Order: sequence, then C-alpha cells, then structure tokens
Amino acid sequence: MKQHLLIFALLLFVQYGFGQTIWKAELPAVEKSDYYNVELNQELIGAGLQYLKILDENDNETPYFIRSADPIREISSVENFDLINNTTKDSLNIIIVDNKSVENLNRFCIILQQAETRKYASVRGSNDLKQWYIVKQETRLSEFAKQVQENTEMLIIDFPQGNYRYYEIILWNDQISPLDVLKVGKIKNSNIYGNFTEIDPGKFVIENNFDDKNTYLSFPDLKYIYCINKIEFSIKNKPDYYRQAILIDSLSYNNYRFHLSSRDENTLSINDFFFTPQTFIIIENQNNPPLVIDSVKLYGLCRYACIYLEAGKKYNMSLNSKDPVSTAYDIEYFRNEIPADIPVLKLKNLYSMPENVVPKREPTLLERPVFLWSVIIAIGILLVSICVVMIKEMKKKQ
Repeated sequence: MKQHLLIFALLLFVQYGFGQTIWKAELPAVEKSDYYNVELNQELIGAGLQYLKILDENDNETPYFIRSADPIREISSVENFDLINNTTKDSLNIIIVDNKSVENLNRFCIILQQAETRKYASVRGSNDLKQWYIVKQETRLSEFAKQVQENTEMLIIDFPQGNYRYYEIILWNDQISPLDVLKVGKIKNSNIYGNFTEIDPGKFVIENNFDDKNTYLSFPDLKYIYCINKIEFSIKNKPDYYRQAILIDSLSYNNYRFHLSSRDENTLSINDFFFTPQTFIIIENQNNPPLVIDSVKLYGLCRYACIYLEAGKKYNMSLNSKDPVSTAYDIEYFRNEIPADIPVLKLKNLYSMPENVVPKREPTLLERPVFLWSVIIAIGILLVSICVVMIKEMKKKQ
C-alpha cells in the first residue's frame, strides 16, 4: 500500500508542488453600521482561517470571530432518551438507551463534556435486556460540533436502521479515564445537517490493484486544500457488501478509518479533515470483487466571520499562509451575545495569487529574442568558419 501511495505522491508533487497561496477579496459596502456575518468560501477555510485578516480602508485590522453553522446551536431540536444505564469503568462508558416507542432509529447524538482524545464506539440492540445483538461494530467517532459556552461537544453515531427497544452504546477512548457523557438523543429536525456547502472535487481516478487487493481513489483535478466535514459515496453494487476503507493524505499521513456497507447510506461525517490533492481513499477488498463507485461528493461546513462594519467604509480581506494572525480580539468575549441570525454578506472579487509567482517585467536587451537569435547565428557562423579553415589546413598537409 505504501509503495502505491509514494508513487501517487510523487506524481502529485510534480503537478502541485508545495507552493503557498495568498487570497484576497473585498467586503461589500453596508448602509448601516452593525454586526454582520461574512460568508467564507471553502477555499479560504481550507487554506487556514488562522491566517485570515480583515483590514479597513486605512489598513487597520478589524476584529472578528469565526462562527460556523453548528448543529449544536440547534440543541433544542435534539430529543433526549431515557438512560437505563450510564456507568463508567476505566476508559469505558456503558450506556443503555430506552427506545420506549420502539421507533426506527439509525442515528444517536451524544452530548458530552469536551475531551481532547480519540473516541470509539460500538452499538448493540436488545428487546429484553438479556439477549443482545450486534448493530454497529467498533468505529472511531469524530467531534461533530462544539459549544464554547457550556464546554460541550456533540458526537454522532450512525448505524443500520432498527427498532430495538433497548440500545447499548459502549464508548471508549485512548486515555485511562472515561468520558463525561451528559445526554443521548435523536435529532428531530433533519435540516440540522443542511448547513454544508458541496465542494466539487472534479473527476476522480480509480485504480484496482489486484496484488494488494485494494481500490485506490485519487482526485487529480483538485486545485486547492479543502476542510471536509462530510463525504457521500454512491455505489452501484447490487449484492450485499461490507468493506473497510481509509481516507488518507499520502504526505502528512493524516488518516481516518471508516466502512462502506450496502446496509448504510455511506455518508461519512468527519471533523475538519483537510482534503488535499495528495489525499486518497483506499478500499480494502480482501478476496471480493472491487466496488463500482458511481460518485464521491465532498462537503464543508459553512463558516462565517462575524464582524462589526461601519457604513460607508471599505474593507478588504487577505489570507497569507506565511503570515499567522493573532485573533485575540475583544469581540470574542461577546460571541454568545451577538445573534446568529444577523445579515449575511458574501465576499466580492475573491482571487488567489501563488507566492512563488514572479511579477512580470519588461525583458532587458540581452533577454530579447532578436538579440539571442543574433548571438546564436553569429556563433554558428564562427563555428562554420573554424571548420572551413581546419579542412583547408588538412588538405595542405596532405
């Protein structure tokens, strides 16, 4: 596998290199001095918002903070289940959810105190609390959203649809202490997941390698780095299938493991994975025939710069990945008091400029084609003259 990744990486390195990019844009003028949400393009988010700077017409920094279309804000749309059990042991959390109405379920959302650790989960189902059945094998979870004020985070567990009366969720992490689980619920409003922007990765290339029994998906048309929060796979296979897969960046080796199954929607929710031109998806086929993949769709979470703009003033945005910005702005302390439903502005005239581009200049006399060709012709005539003289000298000696 590593051999193929290195080959792919070398090819893409030749194509893309390591050049950094400077982004620039204008903010639209406003008629009223107030707070606004400035929608940030996915290219900017992928380039790194820690480098984002907003300047007024006098080149003074203008304070802002980043807010996203987080589902955690819709916490009122989460209906909590009764928990029959919520115990801990070492690094394990054992939770039993009571699905009293025996309704069809395929997703749990778990609210817990923020913890910087790798988190994993498995799910079992039962109708009598005695006989348990596997519902979801071990899977790694990603933090889906954070709520700064209450220091909580949301985890999402997707699983094949079922209607067991009871569900057992086992959570564990890579530390010696358990997680602090507060609630387990279901999301009543499906639009909570609608705050994404689709990113066009272009055509993807599939290579089925029968030596290592893997399928490799690469995205050679991708031009920029994107911050991905959701991936959707469309697979045509009719027979049932269950394949382990990995999302991996061949240069940084940042990776995320998941599975594809005929019993799932094959939609992957992931927390801020930076998808680069060197990113690949590897599907482990084992002894099975390769999957027929129809499409791969990428999505990024919508993000905004919340900023106070003065009427009649001009503002510009710049992002330079070699120029980190200290965002220790006072406005950060008031983020929870500024409404989320304020007017949204879109950036104007967004463009990128590679840092390694040399500005155009007029060629000097020595660089002009006429001069260069004159020198080449003169050297050619000189060489011909030398050859003629040498031939004549050789004939005289003979």
